[in-house]
Amino acid sequence: MKLIYNGITIERRDLAGVKITHNGQSLCIDAVTDLNCDVLLYTHRHENHIPNPDLLNGKRVVSPFLGMIVKPGDTLELMSGVVVEVVDAYNITKVVNGSIPHPKGFGVGYVINIDGKTIYHMGDTDLVEEMGGLRKKAINILLIPIGGGTVMTPEEAADAVMLLRPTTSIPIHFTDRGFFVKFRDIVQPYTQVILL
Repeated sequence: MKLIYNGITIERRDLAGVKITHNGQSLCIDAVTDLNCDVLLYTHRHENHIPNPDLLNGKRVVSPFLGMIVKPGDTLELMSGVVVEVVDAYNITKVVNGSIPHPKGFGVGYVINIDGKTIYHMGDTDLVEEMGGLRKKAINILLIPIGGGTVMTPEEAADAVMLLRPTTSIPIHFTDRGFFVKFRDIVQPYTQVILL
């Protein structure tokens, strides 16, 4: 299944990845199995978000750890008419085996501007203070992790929607359909929720 929005096609890939296509150009975020994109962006280096790095040889890669290295605050034009802002993504409330799975500085999120439309892939994150600075942006599509554990729960993700007020929200980083249903039922009055 895919979403077509103002000439932009969005398809979900793997656990938390997406393929975004516009004007014959494609950009993938956290693609593990389908690497057929003009530019591959990765949010962090956990194995369910990135393939074996050997498979990325010769590919145009952008990430906080491989290829073109980026950090929060960076802005780059990756393709004609496609500008990407790198933003913070980290945990503040999650602890797994005594450590924070996504400490500050480990990963990023991406705000993608295509022909005046804004797509925000949050990466693996909690609702963090820096997201308050994104409130002024008109986010058309929010790619939001809802699976709990090392990312936001459906309830925490709902708080992020209330803060950011996106037009459309696409849940990612979940395997249990019950998480989707719970998230949808909470936020549907405030955003259009689409399952890809």
